[in-house]
Amino acid sequence: MISPYLAFLNSMLAGRVNATAQEFIQRTQDQIATGVTDDRFTQLVALASRHVPRQMLNPTSAELEQAAALISGWSPKAWSLLDTVRVSFILARADLAEPAFAQRFNQWFRFADEGESCAYYRALCLLPEPQQHIWRAAEGCRTNMRSVFAAVACDSPYPFLYFDDLAWNQMLLKALFIGEPLQHIYGFNLRTTAELITMVNDYVDERCSAGRDIPADVRLLIG
Repeated sequence: MISPYLAFLNSMLAGRVNATAQEFIQRTQDQIATGVTDDRFTQLVALASRHVPRQMLNPTSAELEQAAALISGWSPKAWSLLDTVRVSFILARADLAEPAFAQRFNQWFRFADEGESCAYYRALCLLPEPQQHIWRAAEGCRTNMRSVFAAVACDSPYPFLYFDDLAWNQMLLKALFIGEPLQHIYGFNLRTTAELITMVNDYVDERCSAGRDIPADVRLLIG
């Protein structure tokens, strides 16, 4: 029996890809579910780009409501069709709850391109045993690629639920630095601590000293 998350992703894909792509997706999910090597799995993730158009998923309002009902704070509004297919391949695996999965998951990033990395990170809040992946998620927030940062930090409850205060505060400062709107980060205003306020004030002082503009979103954290 497939997970409700996979069933939901498949329901969105069904009306958005042609019959040939749909057949590839179902065949690949079935193959993955029976067990494949790590090399074969990452090949299949990469191969998806040959079968799925590079366009946005564009979920409907009803689909966004369904996503939020499945996981509070989760939204696939920024996902592409390719993201959705690749995440569906992850969710088709039978080993997601096994202790060894976290190590396997980390290994996939070694040779992943930007798009593949984004898909892996987008899957985080949908995985069982989410605490196993905190280090990997924090690594994603340290990247210089904004798309990868957003795949971890935005439209997902994962950082809010599982990051410690240091990782959470650093993520919010990174968002200010790269110009990622805080409204895209679930719970950005629900974990304000004295330490975070001090860090943001120090950041503002540094910007002022350097004669640089202060991001407007600063006021959302410290008023």
